Amino acid sequence: MKIIVENTVCLNTGDAAILLAIRHILRNVWGEDLRFQVFDSQPEVAARLYPSKEYPDLEFHKLLSESVFKYSYDQNVLKNAVKPLYNRIVLEALRRFGRGGSIDKMLFSDSDRRSLEIYRDADLVITTGGTYLVENYNLERRLNQFRIDAILGKDPVFFTQSLGPFNKDYNRQELKPVFDRSPLILLRDSRSRDHIVDLVEDPNKCHVVADAVFALADTDRIAGILASDQTPKTGRVAISVRHWNYVKGGGDGMRRYLDSIRNIVTKLVRDQGKEVTFLSTCQGVPEYAHDDSKAANAIVAELDPEIASHVSVDASFHTPEQLMALVKGFDFVVATRMHMMIMSLCVGTPVLPIAYEFKTREVAKRIGVSDVLLDIDTVTAEEAGEKLDTFIQNLEDYRKTSLKAVLDEHASAMSATELLRPLLAAPSANVARNLGPDSRQSAA
Repeated sequence: MKIIVENTVCLNTGDAAILLAIRHILRNVWGEDLRFQVFDSQPEVAARLYPSKEYPDLEFHKLLSESVFKYSYDQNVLKNAVKPLYNRIVLEALRRFGRGGSIDKMLFSDSDRRSLEIYRDADLVITTGGTYLVENYNLERRLNQFRIDAILGKDPVFFTQSLGPFNKDYNRQELKPVFDRSPLILLRDSRSRDHIVDLVEDPNKCHVVADAVFALADTDRIAGILASDQTPKTGRVAISVRHWNYVKGGGDGMRRYLDSIRNIVTKLVRDQGKEVTFLSTCQGVPEYAHDDSKAANAIVAELDPEIASHVSVDASFHTPEQLMALVKGFDFVVATRMHMMIMSLCVGTPVLPIAYEFKTREVAKRIGVSDVLLDIDTVTAEEAGEKLDTFIQNLEDYRKTSLKAVLDEHASAMSATELLRPLLAAPSANVARNLGPDSRQSAA
């Protein structure tokens, strides 16, 4: 069975974990004999990080919406003025792709034409899980990818998403027909469902299930920890940080956040005698726009030297499997990155979360740690210290509560198998249905 997973950014280990979780879930539906064609923003780098020798069922390709369309990225007024016209020509050529003639070779590279054929042969198209359909980000590349899907007659399954709200009329107009055509929409929280319930003709196909990465939980290990009277202590704590462009207060807000983390580190070393390691899901890949180790190093640079001597920054890249193996060796994790949080919980390591988007708040509620959750928009050094103390004083209670919840989250993530199973009898259509009020709409 040939499966496409599109819109991935596998240079982010959290996004790669979503991909591996999708693979795990689909194998439970249709067995091991699956081939995954992964359409990523940076496929060459992703293929280097996840080589075919170790991941023989994954094949990486350039995301078509980023390959065949042109986008404004500089100050060249003339070039940017011509791009919309070029994109309209490409869109029309996509509608006629495969009918022969020189236009295909003129507009589409060999790799583009191969990718288009892969789409035509696919049994199922999945738009990966995550948080990329929110209006903090420019959605034009995602909208263009959905247009390509429709032109090629492929209606994507939406894997576990946090999305919306959609307040812009243009986004609502363009996303509604995409949601209506999709045979299945999986959402990570009821808040996301509320964001699209008025954009979907059939809300019954929208299901709230746990983040896909919970499917990777080591349930035997977690059950063993819950059954044990004593949990071994390593004296080590991991902290995941990040730079966040949308923090309230801008640079002052980021300074407040970094100072709060600095206070957490100081208290861990001075009051608890811990060794602290900064470790995250976005690091160690020069080609990727984000490197959380930079924020970590900025924090360490301003620590008291006696504190800093007990702190290290792991700036290396780690696959999801490697990262989960590493976090087994920590007493707990302070996590800003949500998938750092989830992967830690998946191997039985409790987490003190820091939310930068609503998705983390929703997970914190479900695993029973919302009372100690820190919010990047409001956190202060004093609050961070107080909640850290509360978390440590009640660590065993938080551990048991959250790990019991992880077993429920695992079951919820795996429940997607029953929602996916009927799609085997009705794979992605070969003929695109109505694209909405204007089926000749142009590229974003």
